[in-house]
Amino acid sequence: MLRIFLKLARFTLTVSLFASLGISTTAWAYKVEKICEDLPATSSAPAQKKCKVVRVKEGAAAAKGDGKAEGHGEAPKEAKPAGH
Repeated sequence: MLRIFLKLARFTLTVSLFASLGISTTAWAYKVEKICEDLPATSSAPAQKKCKVVRVKEGAAAAKGDGKAEGHGEAPKEAKPAGH
């Protein structure tokens, strides 16, 4: 009787292990966009380009129609030089 119980327990454990492995490999897909910003050179640091990857919301991409998030491609305003 104990032998049957141990075989059943081992079978149940094996099935649940393989089931959990199958569930854990499920991946979620998100639309992402890479946004880069050029930083000008300063007296203490050279010019740099900072980039980050952001997740695009479903509604924002569909509303615009071209798949790009709002505000993309806008140039930053330049500061007026000191002394003028």
